[in-house]
Amino acid sequence: MTSHKTTGDNLESLQESGYTLIEGVIPADKVQSLREAVETTVDSPQYQEGGRDFLACDQQFVKYVGDSRVNDVVGSVLGEYYRVSFTNAIIRQSHDKRGAWHSDWPFGSGGAAFIPEPFPDAVMYLTTVWMLTPFSTSTGGTLIIPGSHKWQIDPLGGKGPNPSESHPEEIHVSGKPGDVMIFDSRMWHAKPNNDAAHRRVAMRVCFAPWWLNLDVLDPESIEGQRMAAEAGANRATSSPPMPKISNKVFDNLPENVKPLYYHWVQRQQ
Repeated sequence: MTSHKTTGDNLESLQESGYTLIEGVIPADKVQSLREAVETTVDSPQYQEGGRDFLACDQQFVKYVGDSRVNDVVGSVLGEYYRVSFTNAIIRQSHDKRGAWHSDWPFGSGGAAFIPEPFPDAVMYLTTVWMLTPFSTSTGGTLIIPGSHKWQIDPLGGKGPNPSESHPEEIHVSGKPGDVMIFDSRMWHAKPNNDAAHRRVAMRVCFAPWWLNLDVLDPESIEGQRMAAEAGANRATSSPPMPKISNKVFDNLPENVKPLYYHWVQRQQ
């Protein structure tokens, strides 16, 4: 039987440990068809050749982004006027190997416009992982170091533990299909080995407060070009592009989701 934590419980866990798990957000009888749709989209030429903008190719998942339990937590942390910066699929192939510790934009040094260390003592960005297959020690869930969101150290900055090695305080976050993990994007996390004979499939949705400048993610924007030049070419090339969707796609989004994606609409000149 699925137990539901209160918003207060989730906020306490997020503040103290850097993450929380909300169970059963996607109904159990919807998960398989949704997973199949995600895999079909990711494997399609439209997705591969279209800049990997998931929402522009498929909108079946996005209705769940408006889930009240998830948004109550996000809104309590980021304030009333938050928005989505990324919606993308994360697929781990069978027998994928462990990755390095990192933190997500804008805290990670892997992209232009990152926030340099020491990281601010404030939550500025939240990452959510929507599990569409089981997350376990054998299938390659997500490795995290609880409390590392308070370290204020860039995992790739060379001042902390070796990002390529295991850590004595690391844990493996497990969950069932339909569960959602929310974590403070400052937290150190990594992909573990996927020892299973099948893919591990999830969706990632990142939330940002209204005041965080997302234009720097667009390599064609003035802000993006300037920040890339200041940060260095190595960071410029690794910055993901800002997603864009057509007016038609936006108009078909659920009403409670539209405010989260309004800034994604590709305006006609």
